[in-house]
Amino acid sequence: MTTIAEIVLPAREFALGETFLRAPETRFEIVGVVAHEDHRTMPQMRATAPAVGSLRSTLADDPTVTDARLLTDFGDRELFEMVWEDGVREAVSLLVKGDATVLTANAVNDEWRFRVRFADRKRLADVYESCRDADLSADVRTINERKTPRSTARKPTHRQYETLCFAAERGYYDVPRGATTEDIADELGISHQAVSERLRRGHRNLVERTLASPARDGGGNVRGR
Repeated sequence: MTTIAEIVLPAREFALGETFLRAPETRFEIVGVVAHEDHRTMPQMRATAPAVGSLRSTLADDPTVTDARLLTDFGDRELFEMVWEDGVREAVSLLVKGDATVLTANAVNDEWRFRVRFADRKRLADVYESCRDADLSADVRTINERKTPRSTARKPTHRQYETLCFAAERGYYDVPRGATTEDIADELGISHQAVSERLRRGHRNLVERTLASPARDGGGNVRGR
């Protein structure tokens, strides 16, 4: 059963601790990650601060940041591409140990908050212990279970599959729609209720299988994040 946990790390033990000392009201949010050909990954971070203009010099003096390149200046907030020092990258590798996926990450009030998806609670426990062994004061705030394990996620039935395909061919999913459920029912010779149920159940099965088995690229990274 998939487990999603909120894990909190103090900024002074992870990243941007010095920045929060000098600019405590700053807020950071990771909004994307850029991968480079030499296998480096650099987070893109949106920063909001009362004196956002002076944030660049503050980041330049932060020992956990080896480079902070300004991408966009929105006036009251700025978008940076960050390069972390080795200790931060090692801490991130602990969080994603065992194919875990960081869903969201933000920093405020001198602490980092991560939402991380694990295959199960044991993987979460392993990551927690690894963080503790590395002297990171990891605090697991919330734990939620996803009730769609990969092993029980079902494929659409044959009738659901046929109806989904027929609906797609007739333009049911187009904008604007090229056909209604009544049109599909008339052509298939079944009731409107039967079409509606097949589409709903077929959609549910497709979504459950997709959520349980996210697409991965050749390097094992989840696509579409």
